[in-house]
Order: sequence, then structure tokens, then C-alpha cells
Amino acid sequence: MSRKELTDRVGPIFAAFDAKDVAAFTAFMTDDVRLRLGNADTVQGKPAFVAAVETFVASVASFHHDIVNVWSDGNALITELDVHYTRLDGREITLPCCNVFVLRDGWVAEYRSYIDITPVYA
Repeated sequence: MSRKELTDRVGPIFAAFDAKDVAAFTAFMTDDVRLRLGNADTVQGKPAFVAAVETFVASVASFHHDIVNVWSDGNALITELDVHYTRLDGREITLPCCNVFVLRDGWVAEYRSYIDITPVYA
């Protein structure tokens, strides 16, 4: 796949997340999705995924993912990102991030986000 095709594949996932549309975001996931955000424990299954995402979404005023680069390797999509956060106190911060999506039949079966989110809450 070309970079544009890969970006077009992951773009709607980030758009749903950035809009805080948990239902639309979850629609990209398998029923047994595994999620690992930063150094948090891995959660598995859509109910646990939704709970983790809702908790995160409530903890920040807003966020936006800018795709810097994207690659694929087999069934994995790897995205390099700049994530722009607005904290609940209004302070803004941008952090580098790398997400890995492992796909199964076109759906996200594993969502791994490698980021040090500490500055958002410090």
C-alpha cells in the first residue's frame, strides 16, 4: 500500500477518536480487541475498550492526532504521530507517539499506543 492508502486507512480511526465519538471509534475494533495505552494495563474486549477510552476522553479537554508517517508490515499498521492535547486546565501540550494496529479481517484486533502521557497530567 502507498503512504496515502495507509493514511486513508488510519485517518478515519483517528478522526473518530479526536471527535470523542467513542461509538464510531469502537466500530473499527474487533469484539475481542486488546488495548494498551502507554504503560497502563492491557484491556481486552469491547466493553473494557469502551470503558478505558471513556475514562481517557473524560481526562482531557481535547486532543488531535497529526499523522507524521505510517507504515505497514504484514497485518500491522504503524503510525508515527504528534498528538496535541488541551488539558482540563486549558494548557496545551504536544507529544510524540507511535501507535501499532494489528488487523484481523480489516478490523483492529490490537491497539497499542506508545507514549509518555505524564506531561498531560503533570
